[in-house]
Amino acid sequence: TARAMAAAWPLLLLALLVLWSCPGTGDIVLKAPTQVHGFLGDSVTLPCHLQLPSTEVTHVSQLTWTRLGDSRSVAVFHRTQGPNYPESKRLEFVAARLGAELRDASLRVFELRAEDEGNYTCLFVTFPQGSRSAVTWLRVFAKPQNTAEAQKVQLTREPVPVARCISTGGRPPARITWHSDLGGMANMTQVQGRLSGTVTVTSLWILAPSSQVDGKIVTCKVEHESFEKPQLLAVNLTVYYPPEVSISGYDGNWYLGQTDANLTCDAHSNPEPTGYEWSTTMGPLPPSAVAQGAQLLIHPVDKSINTTFICNVTSALGARQAELTVQVKEGPPSEPPGRTAASTLVNRPVSYAPVANSSQDPQAEGTR
Repeated sequence: TARAMAAAWPLLLLALLVLWSCPGTGDIVLKAPTQVHGFLGDSVTLPCHLQLPSTEVTHVSQLTWTRLGDSRSVAVFHRTQGPNYPESKRLEFVAARLGAELRDASLRVFELRAEDEGNYTCLFVTFPQGSRSAVTWLRVFAKPQNTAEAQKVQLTREPVPVARCISTGGRPPARITWHSDLGGMANMTQVQGRLSGTVTVTSLWILAPSSQVDGKIVTCKVEHESFEKPQLLAVNLTVYYPPEVSISGYDGNWYLGQTDANLTCDAHSNPEPTGYEWSTTMGPLPPSAVAQGAQLLIHPVDKSINTTFICNVTSALGARQAELTVQVKEGPPSEPPGRTAASTLVNRPVSYAPVANSSQDPQAEGTR
């Protein structure tokens, strides 16, 4: 119809101007970045400038922005009619004004949305040189919020998640990796974020927990295009396990009359041990053995110490025990051949009196 032809005529004229250009116009340059990024909810400018030789006479009749995939123009500025934004009120030409030379087509986009992302073409319609265009990729970012925490677990032979790292509301999705000397593997999931176009990434670090894992550190590394550098989040692992018990302090050389003999009940657990109980396989402790928590003080060593000691440790997760058998010798270990009393005195005055004439007690000499 006549009305349809009238409506199509401006588009046809624009197409002819784009296709036509005069020779000798190679010095006309259109400057625009290949990529611009902004953040969700913020504003961003798509720069586009026309540079002309000083001797060139050029008239710009129209500035046009289009988006790849859209049939209609995004924004138009006509030399005599001014700006027109067919589909959005969140747009504004930054520098173009009525009555002024049109050299700057820079476009401001307000309140960025995820759907604003795409390839935008800036077009200058000029006479007599024809038209020039440039394409800019607008990217819309959302900076994610990152957290990491331990998953408190109990002792098990099966692999379970021991740490969790969450990157919330990123656009594009964040990349999460783990750094660990303990082995293990990652399991990642993605869900839509609270804001449209954003993604929340969750990564679990999975391994078979053991007492050796408790208290160790693993690190969650989060990378995102909006970060200047990766974010590193350290996680202190927590594994609950019952007491692991051993007894130390006996060197195999205890002898009758010794006064400095002690045993220590070494226990490790999470949570911490709540109680220590000493006994022997024969029942109660010998009279010369006194229990003080994790310590067993023996003063002096006598024949009743020839027994097997038991240390029983309790915690919120149960009780475990360890045993140690002591065999008492008649006397202290003998000195190595050729060793004299005088040779054992280091950084002290040396006595030249014969050893046989010394007034020292023989037992004290043996225990020095």
